[in-house]
Amino acid sequence: MPADIYDWIAQLKSDQWVLDVGSGQGSFPGAEYSCAWLALDDDPAAYTNAVRYSRVVGRGHQLPVRDGSIDLLISHHSLEHLAPLDETLAEMARVLKPGARCYISVPNGYGLCDAIYRLVFKGGGHVNRFHRDEVVSLVEQRLNVRLAGWHKLYSSFVYLRKLMELLENPTPKLPRRLMMIGWFPLRSVGFVQRTLYVGARLLDRWLRTDLAVYGWAFFFEKSSGQPVVEQPGYVNVCLYCGTGQGAASAQRTGRLSCRCQNCSRTYPFTRPFRNTV
Repeated sequence: MPADIYDWIAQLKSDQWVLDVGSGQGSFPGAEYSCAWLALDDDPAAYTNAVRYSRVVGRGHQLPVRDGSIDLLISHHSLEHLAPLDETLAEMARVLKPGARCYISVPNGYGLCDAIYRLVFKGGGHVNRFHRDEVVSLVEQRLNVRLAGWHKLYSSFVYLRKLMELLENPTPKLPRRLMMIGWFPLRSVGFVQRTLYVGARLLDRWLRTDLAVYGWAFFFEKSSGQPVVEQPGYVNVCLYCGTGQGAASAQRTGRLSCRCQNCSRTYPFTRPFRNTV
């Protein structure tokens, strides 16, 4: 079992294929790879940046890919958006090679982070809602794969930062509930985000709750005789870009702060607890 998705990507050879379903601008833009890579999204505007991989506009339930041609399927924060779900899973099963791997990450549809997201953005395009065991069972049955490992995804409530960006330059089509939030000073949204970030982690440490957990990342393989491994999750996640990093390698800027390795912004530092790094 590799340490993370980047290991799986790095192991692929030049004649092997990755399919990134619901990719946006790319689920893992910093990954180093020599394989062939196809990104699929139903929004042409998602492809705004220059990237190294092939891109196609399409839907999850109508994948423009040959049967049995994909070595690694990635669905990173996309399965909650994809409908109809049954047809989408059937298409994913169709395109997988024998021995293929799958990486799927989804939000906890019944957790604090997703509840706030759905409230603020009136659903925000989340048409599917999952419990952890439910999504594992669903993927195993429909894609004929077995769970090999997983880890929790900790939230920075970064969508509130995106909300601030929307409110800085509001458009006439901005929903009324967001316009109402815009009546308050923008810094109050940032204060709420920071309070949620720090407060949820403190409560998780003290009360052993999972309020700061956004969802889960799952690693599936066609056959796995090894025990399922829960890997540690990154508890330090940037408030501005949502990138997670290990506490041991984080650049500290103070006793209670660190610098993001991706965007170089400073945010609160959290000492690891339970199964986190």
